[in-house]
Amino acid sequence: MTERPPGTMPPPPNPLAALVGLALLGLLLFGLLQTPPSEKPLPAGALFPRRALVGEEVRLGIGALDPGRFRVSVEGVEARVVARRPGEVRFLVPEVPGGPRRVRAEGSPAVEAVLGVLGQVVRDEALLFLPKGASLRLPEGFGVLEARDLGPCGGRLYRVSVGGLPLGLALERLSAQDAAYRADPESLWSLDALDPSQALGAKALWERGFRGRGVAVAVLDTGVGRHPLVEGRLLPGADLVDGDTLPEDAFPGGHGTGVAGLVLAVAPEARVLPVRVCDAKGVCRASRVVQGVCYALERGPRPLVLNLSLGGDTPVEALEAILRQALSEGVPLVAAAGNQGKGGPAHYPAAWDLPGLLAVGALGEGLNAPAPFSTWGGYVDLAAPGEGLPCPAPEGGMASCRGTSFAAPLAAGALALLLEARPGLSPEAYARLLQEAARPLPFPKEAVGAGALDLARLSLN
Repeated sequence: MTERPPGTMPPPPNPLAALVGLALLGLLLFGLLQTPPSEKPLPAGALFPRRALVGEEVRLGIGALDPGRFRVSVEGVEARVVARRPGEVRFLVPEVPGGPRRVRAEGSPAVEAVLGVLGQVVRDEALLFLPKGASLRLPEGFGVLEARDLGPCGGRLYRVSVGGLPLGLALERLSAQDAAYRADPESLWSLDALDPSQALGAKALWERGFRGRGVAVAVLDTGVGRHPLVEGRLLPGADLVDGDTLPEDAFPGGHGTGVAGLVLAVAPEARVLPVRVCDAKGVCRASRVVQGVCYALERGPRPLVLNLSLGGDTPVEALEAILRQALSEGVPLVAAAGNQGKGGPAHYPAAWDLPGLLAVGALGEGLNAPAPFSTWGGYVDLAAPGEGLPCPAPEGGMASCRGTSFAAPLAAGALALLLEARPGLSPEAYARLLQEAARPLPFPKEAVGAGALDLARLSLN
């Protein structure tokens, strides 16, 4: 440090240097303030965004490893790497099915992560669930398209536009607004129908006096049409597509009508609560499914079973949370395992690991093997007839139906019989009873779960 002679004054400041210094400081502070959270270094194995559409850019943290040595694949399909820099590589999501997909960066050592690939979804919209008491805040450029109070489920569900952002990034920005927010894609699920079937062993319970009396089964589907087999067994329902109280089956040839008829084929004295969540083209928006579950929980009499003969490859966390709530309220759930065959992607909501949710695969016409279209997966709990069997069609008449859509309501009807015969058990206990009674089949669990639905083998002790 240079000392000044006593009594001397410091030299006058250089105005130009001071201005340059202030400018540089301002630029530095501006840069720090403007650096988005997404650009902060990622931990090794972390992804940003954590969910993305095919073709969208994703960052993968690699820690101290050399980015120049990495090749990236998603579920075994090589991804195009578009940038490398210390601590991360950036890649474009290749053509892979939707759902959780394994990301692997080949290097020394390899880095692995799981990316939520957004499959059949609305590309420029998102869903935002706010719990009770939370106020709505949206990033700039986002807008509210629809808002729904979820009644007994608590909170509100918003359908929002994402301002032209890549969907994966938009979901991250929505989630970052508040720790209480839950942002999801607007999944476009479909009906699990290639068309229903008929129950096995139901007469064993009918002969003991159990026919589903006093139990309601909510059918979240395309609506239910007029048919002698369902006449007098329908509760007042809702059409969440057209926004009225007339949930008629508008799907060509019917779908919800067949599902409702098969529930009643197993449990003829149960009642069906029709909730239309799928449009005339068979598109089932996840936002309507969420609303449908909440409607059923609010309006459905107890005991109640929920049947979801629909689904897709992209999970929706808000629905998972609400289905978990339904189970906590003692409401068993049945979901179709999917019609994508042995190599098909996991099918939601069936694929969620929720104790008390029964994921049902389909058996072929011989009832001794999985139908060729029935999706395999570790989540499959049991299998039921699902091919080449009669089911009711809207406005009367019968159809030949096939698909896991129609295997599922057979299990829902079986649950209705159980709820009458053994009231007061948990959804998990009811699911376990049906699995324990299943007829074993010489196929992997991934194909048929515990085996074929067989009510004649059911123990009610």
